[in-house]
Amino acid sequence: MQDLIATARDEGVFTNLLNAAEILGLLEKYSSEGPYTVFAPTDDAFVPIPNDVIEEAFDDETYLLNIINYHIVEGKYTTKDLSSVESLQTMNGETIRFKSKDGKIFVENTPITNPDIECSNGIIHAIDDILLP
Repeated sequence: MQDLIATARDEGVFTNLLNAAEILGLLEKYSSEGPYTVFAPTDDAFVPIPNDVIEEAFDDETYLLNIINYHIVEGKYTTKDLSSVESLQTMNGETIRFKSKDGKIFVENTPITNPDIECSNGIIHAIDDILLP
């Protein structure tokens, strides 16, 4: 089993998220520390956003770190675990909420599209949207 970063690379759908983590110097942290649960926006999440808006966000490291940290919680939470919690505190100190509907888990009204991607230091849940604090 690989770490969060290696697993995200192998999945092949988290290019923008990995680029942000690299810009922020987070690759080592999420390769070796943990466990963490990552609600990882796929590259599809970035499609509706104009390129200049993405570039602007990636240039503002404080803003970018706040966004990235809003997608990560300490601890390992499977979808089974998430189905029994209402909220969790993210790495930026904000709270994200969860709900279950029709057999799917939603994080802040965004469905988890590819759940429970196991990693040696946590778990990834793919989402097709970007969560904003």
